[in-house]
Amino acid sequence: MAGNTNFDPTGEKKARKKATFSGAVIGGVFNIVLGAVLGFCVLILTAPPEYKPKPDAKTGKVPPPPASLYYWAGVPGGDYHSKVAQLVVDKPGTVSMTDGELNAWAGDIFKSAIQPKPAAKPAAKPDASKSTASDAAKAKEEVKAAEADLQNFGIAAGTPNFRIFKDPQAPTAAPVSLQIALPMTITLLGIGVDTVYQTRGVFVPGAQGPEFKPYLSYFGSARIPGPLAGKMLSTIVAKFAAADAAKKYADAWAKLATATVQDGALVLAGK
Repeated sequence: MAGNTNFDPTGEKKARKKATFSGAVIGGVFNIVLGAVLGFCVLILTAPPEYKPKPDAKTGKVPPPPASLYYWAGVPGGDYHSKVAQLVVDKPGTVSMTDGELNAWAGDIFKSAIQPKPAAKPAAKPDASKSTASDAAKAKEEVKAAEADLQNFGIAAGTPNFRIFKDPQAPTAAPVSLQIALPMTITLLGIGVDTVYQTRGVFVPGAQGPEFKPYLSYFGSARIPGPLAGKMLSTIVAKFAAADAAKKYADAWAKLATATVQDGALVLAGK
């Protein structure tokens, strides 16, 4: 017994090994979570490749988009005024609008309904040459400067963009989809990064008019899960609907019976 160095009647060594193992597990889990969060943030700030197809020289048809991550921006075109006038009445009629007309309308109505937060001016950094300042005062100034840097954050939203097309990634129940996108610039620590939020889906009946049901959503290059995608879209729509220029269109939308995405157009029908 005298020569048995592993004899531990109090269990102290065993407890110490257990605590060390538990600490290693917790540290490993924390590193994994932190890495996942940072990776997700990097994907958000990474804009997807833009799809710019060229029509076939013989047929003039545009090739279908790839079944991968991309952003296919819609192009404004067409006169939407007479069609929109049929919607902002007590009893809206049936109107068919192309994505070009939707983009022309959005370009005229929304300059930027979501305004960036005003950037905070960084606090002056402490002057090391002033020996009269106490260490406590210097530390306080450094903290204020760091807080100002963290507050120097803003999101500048661009104009909403629409694209109607046959998406190879769409479910079979939605052969033709509507893509709603919002280009934006995220500024952090004085550095601006361009990215885009995009979601694709179809319309279903809702309590306040037709509701958009997304099946695929990306923020930058980060895939957004279904429940979170719907929440993000609702938040963005609410921001734009609150703009003075959009109020009458939000009221008109509640009077619609159906919204159907067809080949090349969004068909809106009043109740």
